[in-house]
Amino acid sequence: MKRFASIDFMRGFAIFMMLILHMVMHTIDVDTLMADMSKVSFIEYILLIILPFGGGLAGFFLMISAVGNTVSMEHELRRNTPAFEIGKRQVMGGFILLLFAMLVEGLIGYHGDVGVNIHLALKAASNPDLGPVKWVWDHALWRFNHFETIHTIAWCIIINGAIHSFLVSREKYRDKSKLIKTYILLVIGVLILTPFAWGLAKLISPGFPSHLETYYLSYPRLGVDSFWRFLLVFFIEPIAGYPEPIFPYLAASFVGTIFGIFLTMPKEERKVKFFTKTTLSVGMIMYLVGLAGVIANVIYVISVEGFDPGLNVYMHIWDHRGWVPELLGTPWIGWYFQFMLLNGFGILLIMSMMRLVELRGKAKLFGQKTRFIRRFGFVAFTNYTMQFMYFVAMFITIDWIFGNTYDRNVGLWGETLVTLVVGIGIMALINILWEKIRFAGSLEWMVKQTNYFLNPVRRKLLKERGVKWYQAGLLNVQSGLYDADWMNVVEPEEIDHSNKEESRLAKKLAWVGFVFPPYAIAGFIIAWKARAQEGNSKEHRQAMTWSIISLVFLTVWLVLFSILTPASFGLSI
Repeated sequence: MKRFASIDFMRGFAIFMMLILHMVMHTIDVDTLMADMSKVSFIEYILLIILPFGGGLAGFFLMISAVGNTVSMEHELRRNTPAFEIGKRQVMGGFILLLFAMLVEGLIGYHGDVGVNIHLALKAASNPDLGPVKWVWDHALWRFNHFETIHTIAWCIIINGAIHSFLVSREKYRDKSKLIKTYILLVIGVLILTPFAWGLAKLISPGFPSHLETYYLSYPRLGVDSFWRFLLVFFIEPIAGYPEPIFPYLAASFVGTIFGIFLTMPKEERKVKFFTKTTLSVGMIMYLVGLAGVIANVIYVISVEGFDPGLNVYMHIWDHRGWVPELLGTPWIGWYFQFMLLNGFGILLIMSMMRLVELRGKAKLFGQKTRFIRRFGFVAFTNYTMQFMYFVAMFITIDWIFGNTYDRNVGLWGETLVTLVVGIGIMALINILWEKIRFAGSLEWMVKQTNYFLNPVRRKLLKERGVKWYQAGLLNVQSGLYDADWMNVVEPEEIDHSNKEESRLAKKLAWVGFVFPPYAIAGFIIAWKARAQEGNSKEHRQAMTWSIISLVFLTVWLVLFSILTPASFGLSI
């Protein structure tokens, strides 16, 4: 099975970080932590800035999903599968995923009935004075329509699959460079059309969208609202729903498609250096423009409504549909800066990882060393769904280990760190054990099994391979996690060691490391290993020097910011 190690890693890393962020956000008691803000260390302030930002990187996961989906479509084209057949599979697969996304959000997910009731049961078990558990089974009646990332991915698969299959069926789009340029225009087009799409939705349904507190507009209720209301919302929710509609996030999906096309281009057509530099430049410009705009929006809300509403705007940086006047109070173009900031950062992450892995011929080595993280992304949908397991981790930590009453937001850093260890341990163990039966019963298995019954072409193909009907959904764990055919864009022997390419890269990473600390670590590792092939040259010595300086800066920064507080400078907040 041909795989790109950086893409598999980033998919797993996105799920892994999502679990960590949600566990921190649901365990840490921010009000108690910030009761005396003068005594809170600067590192804690920084964490409280980083955590909401990390929670807003759903677009990054959407891009990664689009990369994988495009690679799959391009591989099918190379097998001479007709473009129409590829499009049909994509549309069918997207609707199947959408069906399961509704099931997850309303019933079996961590915010659905199952997750809510697990939380209530654990809360009652920790505090018997609350009495019997008051079970809740109404989320499935309305919350299925909550337009979270999986809904967005499903609709993007449908739309993007149809568009891509249509384009590649035309001879002129066999030129991959032309295909990439077309998708760039599509990205720009989606961003231009976004306010018009939102305005159209509001025209059709005045006041749309609504938050969870108001069921009617965005969340018609089974047994209450008419069929026509359900049909109407089914189509306008993807356009302008809450919190992550395809306008503008179809643009993020198209960006992922561009990355996928680049990875699958014939070697002689790839302009590696041009693509890398251009993509990093675009990502950086988007990030800086978005950062300036987001700061300006927060300052604007503070000046008009006060500090707390302004702080609330930033704490809702994850709310992709909320950055408009009627929801969070930002100017009408606030969503644009929020999109640019988060997705510019996502582009930088994707291109950086590809530069460090596939563009250095390190795919096999990296794939082997990152199996623990990649496993979280192998069944990403399932891991997203069963996040209610971190409620169990919180219960074990808060109730059993620390002897307190379980609930959300009742711990400080000690409880939170233990919750992280227990929660990640539980999820990792489940995944390791589950892979022994090839993830039978997982949501990925269910999606593939459903596709088998609904798609006669796939059913015929699997029967020809001797696959039984009950085996159709089993995942290829061995080829996907252990023995993958890892693909490089640049092979190891193509690295220009005579020009000290690795040392030059390490030096650049060290410089970036002053702003983004993980790069300091990567730069030092690359510089350390480069000497064996590039010798003790001037470039290598500079790379080592800057890498060490960057690491020392990081260490000093962490120590000082962990110790110093506003009170250290006589400030009272």
